[in-house]
Amino acid sequence: MKHRDDKIDKLERILARLQASEGYTMVRSAAESDSSLMGLDSNENYFVSENFIQGIAEEAARCDLRTYPREELAELREMLGAWLQVEPECVVLANGGDQAIDLAATILQKEDSAVAAWPTYSFYGLRVELAGGKLIRIPLQRDFSLDVPRLLSAADQSGASIMFLCSPNNPTANQFSETDIVELLTGFPGLMVLDEAYAEFTERSLVPLIRAHPNLAVMRTFSKAFGIAGARLGYMIANPRVSSTFAEKVQFPYPVSRFSARLGIECLRNLDAMQDGVSKMKLERSWLIDRLRRLEGLTVFDSQTNFVLVCTNRDSSVLSAKLRSLGVSVKDVGDVLDFRGCLRVTVGTRPMNEKFLAALEEVMSDEQL
Repeated sequence: MKHRDDKIDKLERILARLQASEGYTMVRSAAESDSSLMGLDSNENYFVSENFIQGIAEEAARCDLRTYPREELAELREMLGAWLQVEPECVVLANGGDQAIDLAATILQKEDSAVAAWPTYSFYGLRVELAGGKLIRIPLQRDFSLDVPRLLSAADQSGASIMFLCSPNNPTANQFSETDIVELLTGFPGLMVLDEAYAEFTERSLVPLIRAHPNLAVMRTFSKAFGIAGARLGYMIANPRVSSTFAEKVQFPYPVSRFSARLGIECLRNLDAMQDGVSKMKLERSWLIDRLRRLEGLTVFDSQTNFVLVCTNRDSSVLSAKLRSLGVSVKDVGDVLDFRGCLRVTVGTRPMNEKFLAALEEVMSDEQL
């Protein structure tokens, strides 16, 4: 009886520890996703044609799902290598970019540390803490650039094994200086995880640096520019020693479904569709930023992503709740450094953006909020 009670107590301790963690909370629930609530909260891509995605999905579905993916995974790595101009063995496939991030967090030893520039994507801290480690957050400078000396000092003093950087960064939407990142790679002896989820929306990727810097692992995804977030397909690029270790010792067997792998292959066969969607998004992003800057009381930041960061100088939780009541869901990110009351808004199509702007103008005109 005592042994059974000990097991229950142990389970309760495990559950209590997990429940005490912050966890990842979706802005919209499953029920809301199918309602009239317009989703501008998750940085999904509305500029790749839905008909095009359905067409390549039908092609990808023509496979035998009774067997594990083998040829498809090899072909996808070959095609990614050719596109990114790296050897296929440098590519580690993953079930979304988030799972690639989780792979990096799992290498932490218990009570080990990781360092990140902050604010950034909250998932890094969640997975580090779940692995038993600690994430040390170093604030960005006021212009959203990296504080290189503080990052290196924090990493040195804590003995951190990993450094997380998101570039372009979520939620600040800016891309960090290549010079600063190279300085960090040179001065930091651990693994740098560079999250390039939004790289296709910029003119520069640091994937080529894996040749000169063996401690660099770049995370990428098909969820953003390629517009197949529902397929959950991502990957890591690193030098062959790092990538082979992750692929053989850390990653799950067959981590990507045969369908998702084939869908990724179809995306790479049709790069012009992705590039056309990116071009359309950039034009719409410029239009949206221009219209936002015409509204009084807002600070609107430049963007190298498919979202825009807006500082309202109000209580952003109240504003976001009011916007939801008007049928628009955006991401409430609270205060970003000294900028109070920030909202992160996905760049939607013109009708979506017009609806958002009308709702925001109505909300901002209410002086009681």
